[in-house]
Amino acid sequence: MQSPALVLGRQHRVTQGPERTPGRDGPGWMSSLPNWLTGIVIVMIVVSIAVLVLDLQQQTRRLASSAADNMQWTLGQAEVELMALEISALRADTGDVSLSDVRLRYDIFYSRVETLTESHRFETLMQIGVMPERIEEIRTFRSTWLPLIDGPDEALRAALPDLAEDARSVRTTVRDTTLAGVEFFSQQGFEQRDSLSRSMVRVGLLTVALVILLAVLALMLFRLARKSDAEARANRETRERIETILSTSLDAVVVSDAAGRILDYNGAAERIFGYDRNQALGADMADLIVPDHYRAAHRRGMARFRRDGDARVIGKGIVRLDARRSDGTVFPVDLSLARAQSPAGEIYIAFLRDISDRVRNEAELKRARDRAIAGEKQKAELLAVMSHEMRTPLNGMLGTLELVDDQSLDARHQRYLRIVRDSGRILLGHVNDVLDISRLDAGKMTLRKSGFDLVRLLEDIVDNQGQHASARGNRLILVPPNPELHRVYGDPDRLRQILLNLVGNAIKFTWNGRITLEADCAAGLESVELRVTDTGIGIAEEDIDRIFEDFVTIDSTYGRSTSGTGLGLGISLRLATVLGGELGVESEPGDGSVFWLRVPLAPPEEKPMPEVPSPEPCERPPACDVLLVEDNEINRLVGRDLLERDGHRVETANSGEAALSALGTRRFDVVMMDISMPGMDGIDVARALRHSAGINAATPVVATTAHALPQEVEAFHAAGMQAVLIKPLTLDAIRTVLTEVLAAGAAVRPLATRPPAPGDQTTVIDEAHLEEMRQDLAPARLRHLHERFLFEMTDFQHAMPDLAKAGITGQATLAAEAHRMAGSAAMMGAARLMTLLQEIEQAAKAGNAMELDGRQADLAECWQTTRDALSAVLRPVEQLH
Repeated sequence: MQSPALVLGRQHRVTQGPERTPGRDGPGWMSSLPNWLTGIVIVMIVVSIAVLVLDLQQQTRRLASSAADNMQWTLGQAEVELMALEISALRADTGDVSLSDVRLRYDIFYSRVETLTESHRFETLMQIGVMPERIEEIRTFRSTWLPLIDGPDEALRAALPDLAEDARSVRTTVRDTTLAGVEFFSQQGFEQRDSLSRSMVRVGLLTVALVILLAVLALMLFRLARKSDAEARANRETRERIETILSTSLDAVVVSDAAGRILDYNGAAERIFGYDRNQALGADMADLIVPDHYRAAHRRGMARFRRDGDARVIGKGIVRLDARRSDGTVFPVDLSLARAQSPAGEIYIAFLRDISDRVRNEAELKRARDRAIAGEKQKAELLAVMSHEMRTPLNGMLGTLELVDDQSLDARHQRYLRIVRDSGRILLGHVNDVLDISRLDAGKMTLRKSGFDLVRLLEDIVDNQGQHASARGNRLILVPPNPELHRVYGDPDRLRQILLNLVGNAIKFTWNGRITLEADCAAGLESVELRVTDTGIGIAEEDIDRIFEDFVTIDSTYGRSTSGTGLGLGISLRLATVLGGELGVESEPGDGSVFWLRVPLAPPEEKPMPEVPSPEPCERPPACDVLLVEDNEINRLVGRDLLERDGHRVETANSGEAALSALGTRRFDVVMMDISMPGMDGIDVARALRHSAGINAATPVVATTAHALPQEVEAFHAAGMQAVLIKPLTLDAIRTVLTEVLAAGAAVRPLATRPPAPGDQTTVIDEAHLEEMRQDLAPARLRHLHERFLFEMTDFQHAMPDLAKAGITGQATLAAEAHRMAGSAAMMGAARLMTLLQEIEQAAKAGNAMELDGRQADLAECWQTTRDALSAVLRPVEQLH
């Protein structure tokens, strides 16, 4: 007998849900096509190398056995023998030598000429230029004197002066022939050596190409192996999870064969239907659990399915039907029926759920489903979760270290504390670098292209890095860019990341020098060149290519004063490629370096470039230490991100008590205080701070609240607060209020994020505010806030009925939760929902149970509308990552 878990573990071809089609997954031959092409390329390279090697061997043998030197010697000897004949004739005429010596010299010259004219090695030589006429002249000399040489001594002796004279005149022709032959054979030798050299170069190039291809194949095989292992682990975990779910399922699982006989029957089925396992196994399922009024229809449907394959329930998802217990009770069930193959033939797996108490169970199931969906999303976006979870403890550690009063420590312990802080910051940077590398290599780095002001971006970088440069005695200069660069199109965040890395490296390796940032669009916006030039230590030529590799750091003069993982330039190179550009460097040791980035920033033709906002942005205040006090997690996350974006150092507190504790340990430049908090509210904290004699007794306090009536603003001022910031928070509003409170004698006034438009309170979604959040927050952070808001709001909706009926204590809790969710709704731009939550808060504070009952239906309708609208507006952001 086979359990349904084992059956489903082996069979994945259930009919429920759409089947995969070839158009989606692609034919098998298409997936194997690159392997065939790779194999063909390798074979072609190997064959080419083999052919070239054979050619090299042949050419080498030709060079080894070349008779060029022998031929040149033969040509030279012809002239020597002719000269010897001339000398012998002159000496024989004076009687110094005999005529036999003359005949011997003639015979030797004769044989030399015979070799030149008859040997096949001289055939090519005999066909060039005037060589045939010269050879013919030599042959004529030989033929003319042959009869006298072979004739009587008296005739030969009498002709010796003429023989010497003829030999002298022919010797010039022999010399010219010899020189032409030497030149010919030398040229031939040069050509053979050049051919051999070219063949060796081709063999080398093909060998290098083969090695590179094999390395790429090895890398591909390694990645495929890792992917296969990961898929195998995932499949194993899924199978084990399914087996566990089915064996411990609260739903009934009934497995039957084609005849309707029950093959398997789990514990939940025993509890739901009242039959024990022994009674059920082998019984007819229709007789056992199908009600009388459905039994005939059930039998007809199964017969029709076996006959025609017409499935009306099988594979159609969840169908609501009635079932029967052992006592005859008929009750509603959710039925999901699937089929699978087993060694004994086709089987049917039925999942049945008792939904008699569906209303109560549905809410719980919905919450479980939402958590499961959120869990699956987090699992699928592992890198984003890792980023958040790994950075959080590091940020917590660094924030805690900032609370330590190093002024009370001696020099030794101050040095230890500084080492821990610096090490923590370095570690956080390393984590960010490694996560960026993983995200880029996994292809998960997506772009958010939009129109932006490149000149403003460059100015921000110079402002941001100026203090860092000055600390090392450097001047950071921005060359005035072309005005056309005020309106470009691209991903400003990724471009900023690259430039910050290049400028940071330039500062790191330059002391008491100059660092210049330039932008050039001489070739148009299709190829904008950005250059970072420094007067630092420079880079050796052999290290130019290595610096863009991962985990590579170059030892240098300042090596002991710089640190890093060696990932920054590797990340920048990958980002440049993703942006469609290229990144390079020119450098000489001791003369500084020039890092250049060429990237297209022209708008697409089919899409007009968005207009750059014309109003001047708020002036960015100087970086300062800020304590952000906020009990709402969403508001706290958003506020911290906005402050840190401008370079502020932020510490957070989630309650009034935590705020006073933080204010007693270290000095802050500004405190941003939420007004409504459980326990000590913002007004109480401000009063306690002003009455204390601590280090922050005079620190400016900015009230943050969702609404501020005139009398409330007066109360804030009376408590010692300097300004009021109306939620939801935006970057421009924060900049404005910080500039005011940090300026001496600044006027105090409530500051809204923007003027409220008529009818704002009835608008479902404030899209203008969401657009500001898109500009101010990273996509991953905005997506996280959206998911967090959906989760918290769903929990609040489910908890509201019970809290409203729980008396004074429950209603007080409801009021606090409504206030917290109203702040979250304001931050997410849910204007109508925020207004409704504020009304619920007021009703709960007044103890008006009747109004709370009426507001529950309003909340359900408003939340459904708001959730759909938020998902529609934010879906493009989620699809980017």
